[in-house]
Amino acid sequence: MKTWIVVLLPAILLFGCQPVSSSTEEVSVSYLWDYVAGDYVRGTPTASGEAVYVGADDNNLHAVNANTGEALWAYETADNVTSSPAVLGDLIYFGSWDGTVYALEAPQGAVRWRYETGGWVTASPVIGGDIVYVGSHDGFFYALSAEDGDLVWRYEAGGGIQAGAVLVDDLALVGSMDNCLYALNINSGALRWRYRTNGDIVSTPAIAGGTVFVGSVDRQLYALDAGTGRLMWRLQTEGIVRSSPVVWGNQVFAGSDDATVYGVDRVTGRSVWSYHTGDAIAAGPTVADGTLFVGSTDRRLYAFSLDAQ
Repeated sequence: MKTWIVVLLPAILLFGCQPVSSSTEEVSVSYLWDYVAGDYVRGTPTASGEAVYVGADDNNLHAVNANTGEALWAYETADNVTSSPAVLGDLIYFGSWDGTVYALEAPQGAVRWRYETGGWVTASPVIGGDIVYVGSHDGFFYALSAEDGDLVWRYEAGGGIQAGAVLVDDLALVGSMDNCLYALNINSGALRWRYRTNGDIVSTPAIAGGTVFVGSVDRQLYALDAGTGRLMWRLQTEGIVRSSPVVWGNQVFAGSDDATVYGVDRVTGRSVWSYHTGDAIAAGPTVADGTLFVGSTDRRLYAFSLDAQ
């Protein structure tokens, strides 16, 4: 585990902060609970059933009760866990900075299999059929058997892969630290198209209605046509967008290093809601059963209720 200097923020900042701006025309958000891990929460939460799984800089993958915020179990790796878990049946897949892709059994967190790569695995796995797709800082994007972790194929990008992929039709869309978003054939790994931004892509794309949403180190959130890679719109923020966006209805939610989570109209790119946390938002939000979960480097996991208006 890396050593960090942690400054505890006043309770009034953590628990009494209000939205920077809000719009009741499309969504209403209210605070539910927070869970405190042993170090920074920089992993994107994944909700499944009554559990939320999230990694932290205490080297653990945490299993948390989604309704109450109480701890269920934790699995310790050899380094930080910033990879967002993927769930298939009773298995949970995630990566660690120790260079390993893990498959854990959901009830108690026991290991089913491990796959060693040549670099940090900060990318979040994504599942398509019986294949787990995940990138590594070694510059390769891997297709692994979900059952036993055997290698199916791999594609070498022009830089390390920090972010997870998203699947649409026969494509896997994944960003790289060579500033590019790649569209790869999920069966062979062949390149379909790529789009270059003005900075490294360190966030996992999201897709809805044939549009791909992805953030960049250039402080912008991009909307691209999934079939061609054509730019639809882009939103400027005040910080690096390393947070992976999530789509809920007509909204796209994404965080920024400016400590703000944004709610954006997915068609126009207009910011319609925002909430200021205690520190940078490096982890992407996730939505389950009308609840928005967001982790922050203020060591808090936030939960907001989403209601269509």
